[in-house]
Amino acid sequence: MSSARGPGSPTSSRQRWSTVDDIRAALQRRWDRGELLRTVVANQSWEPIRVPFKTPSARELASDFGAVQEWAVRLHRAADAGRSPAFRLEERRVGGRLVGANAVPAAAWFDEPEQVWRLLGVAHEVSALAGLQEASASSHPAIAEWVAEHPLRALAHRAIWPKVTATVLWLRSRVGTAAYLRQIDVPGVDTKFIEGNRTLLAELLDAVIPGAADESRSPGRHFARRYGFSDKPAMTRVRSLDGNPLFGGITDALVRVDELAGIRLPARRVIVVENEVTFLALPFVPGAMAFFGAGFDVLRLGRIPWLHGRDVVYWGDLDTDGFVILDRLRGQLPHVRSVLMDLDTLMAHESQWTTDPTPSRAVLERLTPDEAATHRVLRDNELGTSLRLEQERVNYARIVAALEAAWTARATHTGLA
Repeated sequence: MSSARGPGSPTSSRQRWSTVDDIRAALQRRWDRGELLRTVVANQSWEPIRVPFKTPSARELASDFGAVQEWAVRLHRAADAGRSPAFRLEERRVGGRLVGANAVPAAAWFDEPEQVWRLLGVAHEVSALAGLQEASASSHPAIAEWVAEHPLRALAHRAIWPKVTATVLWLRSRVGTAAYLRQIDVPGVDTKFIEGNRTLLAELLDAVIPGAADESRSPGRHFARRYGFSDKPAMTRVRSLDGNPLFGGITDALVRVDELAGIRLPARRVIVVENEVTFLALPFVPGAMAFFGAGFDVLRLGRIPWLHGRDVVYWGDLDTDGFVILDRLRGQLPHVRSVLMDLDTLMAHESQWTTDPTPSRAVLERLTPDEAATHRVLRDNELGTSLRLEQERVNYARIVAALEAAWTARATHTGLA
């Protein structure tokens, strides 16, 4: 542009014209989407990148020529900085009758990938990705393909990538063998490493051995079983409430759920509770036994077929999660009744209310009308925000009375909400 100064003075505070920071931000967005790196790992020929500018209008050129001139000079200096051009400027002519036509920067062109890497400061990452791609290709073609599709995620794990690929290959050779993950013999890798990288390992395993996973099991919660490995057996604790042995003279035992499923215990009445101390302090109940549910682990009781023929009562915390657990348990054992999970119990213990840090907003379909009404009070904060009554805070005399009532009166479902 001409160096002649037109009317007006520089007003940089009013400028909305593109700067080097704007160019960098536009490229960063493409980097964050993985577009730039996918070009690298795919060995595609480099297509020059054009970053368009927001440029001064003819009116701004006429009213603030000096500021426009300074803006253009800054961009030219930035483009020519260093031993080689940082980028190439495309110009267009802008002007009018007052100042004539002037060439102003309209876009930045990046003709070589190195220009982009320098501006973003990512040359080291690009080099690291090339190394990851080469190492992955030597491990397994599917791993290299995964890297090409997810370059940024691969880079995020570059410090552990050799362990990741070695672990995937070890797992691949043993899928479906019922081996324990503890048996892994990859240097520097243990079960904690596998646990901490389950999602990544699952994606790579699915790429290396497509179709081998049990899709009904999530990689997050059931990684071992998803790929046919042996897992820690599900356990449950059961206690006699009348002193009669459950089996072999034992009245209180922690047992494997799969083994318990094959043993028909004598008690006809069953109560499931969430709190261990409450489990231990339950009163004497003839012909009854108690299960310690431990939160959502209670759902494993659905694997015990003979519970379908027993009178099962569930008592959980009076909070939204307690009702979620009841709803899910009833999906496995439809005849389950609840006790001490009603509005009367909640209102009788106002001084014992606490706050639920993570209340659920789930819509539940297996609750009775009375249970659903209590659940709505808690879910919709009708008595206060995120209220809960933990079962260990319930008056003990009320517990004794509720359990007596649960089995002296013939309880029936009144229908689902």
